[in-house]
Amino acid sequence: MEKRNTNPLHIAQNWFEQGRKLALVTVLSVWGSAPRPAGSHLICDDQGNFEGSVSGGCIEAEVIAQALDVLVTGQARDLSFGISDETAWSAGLSCGGTIRLLIAPYDAAMHDVVTQIVQAQTKRQCITSRTELATGQITLIPAPDNAKITQLDETGFIQTYRPQPHIVVTGAVHIAQALAQMAQITGYGLSIIDPRSGFATAERFPSVQLHETWPEEFFKTNQPDSFTALVALSHIPHLDDPALTAALKSDCFYIGALGSRKTHAKRLERLTAAGFEATNLERIHAPIGLAISAQEPAEIAVAILAEIIQAYRKA
Repeated sequence: MEKRNTNPLHIAQNWFEQGRKLALVTVLSVWGSAPRPAGSHLICDDQGNFEGSVSGGCIEAEVIAQALDVLVTGQARDLSFGISDETAWSAGLSCGGTIRLLIAPYDAAMHDVVTQIVQAQTKRQCITSRTELATGQITLIPAPDNAKITQLDETGFIQTYRPQPHIVVTGAVHIAQALAQMAQITGYGLSIIDPRSGFATAERFPSVQLHETWPEEFFKTNQPDSFTALVALSHIPHLDDPALTAALKSDCFYIGALGSRKTHAKRLERLTAAGFEATNLERIHAPIGLAISAQEPAEIAVAILAEIIQAYRKA
């Protein structure tokens, strides 16, 4: 399975370098039950091809029509959409919310900024931009002291772009195969650590970052950060425990370990003997995954990914 990047900014970067004429759409604010948060993007070319979304699909057709017009006029456009009897099934939000958008031509100056944003995300760094509402011009700025993900004022829109959430898995097992596919769909990065020959292979894990090494070696150069989730699936203490140790010493947003309550109790004994306090060990989700009575490997993967998403959004 070929990995496909669905990040609209990455796609905008690639399309612009192909010579396409583009418009970038950004959600400035939402009210009520609008389905996409502020900061969401949609990229559209002059043929009407688009990637990304700014709603659940109910206004995209009108947004693309507006974007095509922006490409003709060359002028940024600030628009709002909300429900009304006349527009609920055409260009309105049938879910009852209100959404404000900015549509701006994607030019060389914007491309330079987007390239820096993409590079920062690749390096797992946060980066903040300000978009002028009148022109659509984007510049990079220092993160405000009261940094929120997005902030809107009378003249501009400030947005902090965060690194892609990344899942690190120990154990190239059947559950990991399903989890890898699901992570790709949801836009989460994923790496597999397993020193056992024949487990972490490209045939079993196409388009996945594979590391045929021990966790101790992996984490020497790949320290977990606050956008990392650690998932221990091998069921082998000398493979899972070093990964859990690295995660517990970091500020990663999720730590989960496969195994029964009895297995986890023994795991806690080992980690306590290694010097970890009970309050830190409480960070480990075990048995792993939301309690949905999952049994099959793919079902367990669903439960794990759901718990990771829940932890990330709460964080």
